[in-house]
Amino acid sequence: MQDRENDRIAAAVPVEAEGGAARARKGRRKKGKAKKSFLREVMEWIESLAAAVVIVLIITNFLFTLIRVDGKSMYPTLDNGERLFVTVADVKFAGAIHRDDVVICHYPGRTSKFLGIITQPTLFVKRVVAVPGDTVYRKGGVNYVVYTNDAGETVTEALDADVLHYGADYDPVTLGKNEYFVVGDNRGNSHDSRDWNGWDYDASNDVGPITLDMIVGHVRSVIWPLGAIRGVK
Repeated sequence: MQDRENDRIAAAVPVEAEGGAARARKGRRKKGKAKKSFLREVMEWIESLAAAVVIVLIITNFLFTLIRVDGKSMYPTLDNGERLFVTVADVKFAGAIHRDDVVICHYPGRTSKFLGIITQPTLFVKRVVAVPGDTVYRKGGVNYVVYTNDAGETVTEALDADVLHYGADYDPVTLGKNEYFVVGDNRGNSHDSRDWNGWDYDASNDVGPITLDMIVGHVRSVIWPLGAIRGVK
């Protein structure tokens, strides 16, 4: 009897051992699944983030964007720190730029670093004062634009009669196709298209007429701060 009991006990030992091994294998499988689940979740987060970035780029490059005013060159129309709602589609697809529009643009050769590593054009907010077919010139240190108004009358407008400009005068220049002259509303404190043809004897600072592809969007409204919300004209 004792021997038979020992046989039963001995026979039971491998069964117990086998059960432990099975549980160990199951544990390893669960850990493997957990690891795969974590990696899958990380990949899903990365894919979601990439998709969000793509959507933002599409919106800001083809539909609209938000811009913060930095400086006083457009005062009193716009003030430092205000946030602007800017439409992009009407400029990019229709080229709908008119005299007196307030636009976001960039200048030739002016760049800045995004996050310290990505080179991108430096953006400015200015007003369009001359469009293709208009004429600009400087005389006696004052910049002028000549254009035909809606009534068919020829108008000569001094852009900065109250602001003393140094530099050489230049003869009338008619803006070509897709060329625009942009200036800040704060004429005495704005670096813009007037800085041209030896205005400050430093060609690296020249702006002059900009082309349509340098205009990013059309400023439509101020959306921040809340107490300053308004349309922009």
